[in-house]
Amino acid sequence: MIAGMGVLRGLMITMRRGLLTFHRDWRAGKALHRRGGGALLVDLFRTPSKGSEPTVVQDHLTDGLFTVEYPDERLPLHERFRVLPVLIYDDHDGHVRCTCCHICAKVCPPQCIWMSQAKSPRGTVVPLPEDFYIDMDVCMNCGLCAEYCPFDAIKMDSNFELANYERHQTHVFDLQDLLVSAEYYAKTHPEAWSSAEETTKRQKLEKKKEHRLQKAIAAAETSTP
Repeated sequence: MIAGMGVLRGLMITMRRGLLTFHRDWRAGKALHRRGGGALLVDLFRTPSKGSEPTVVQDHLTDGLFTVEYPDERLPLHERFRVLPVLIYDDHDGHVRCTCCHICAKVCPPQCIWMSQAKSPRGTVVPLPEDFYIDMDVCMNCGLCAEYCPFDAIKMDSNFELANYERHQTHVFDLQDLLVSAEYYAKTHPEAWSSAEETTKRQKLEKKKEHRLQKAIAAAETSTP
């Protein structure tokens, strides 16, 4: 008898949750909208386009069912959520901050980063990467590469939708796959971008860049007959 009452009580709780969810959706005008399943070839219900999916916030005030119908609905993406590293370049001049110092490759625990340094037409070393690769299947998303980078060139991105049907080539990200603008990082990580630490780093980088520029100008003037 006691066991039967427990089952009945559980069914009543489930029914109450379902009715509350339907009532909430009816008030919001979503009772007759399809939820979940993604895009279909033939769909009688209007589904949100990619990038405009509603965000579902779940807290102690949330009532009804707790299922988020991904990809038609999404949970909020917090700024400190990290997935894969990216390389930053400056918007105003397109300068890639990475100098190919190999520090990120040395501190990487699973050793999933490798690169080669660029060279000038005369064969001298240039502080830029010619190739830069990260194997996303090996990366453990620890963020040590971003933490140890002395030039603030590596940041952790929050893009988690990386699945595809081939993993031997497309899962190895090259330089072009990894490059993102400083403006992109400022939009996705506004708190980190405006922090005092990040501001100080950017000021130091600007001074180093100006010093390298003046040094290159002086070298060019010296070599000119």
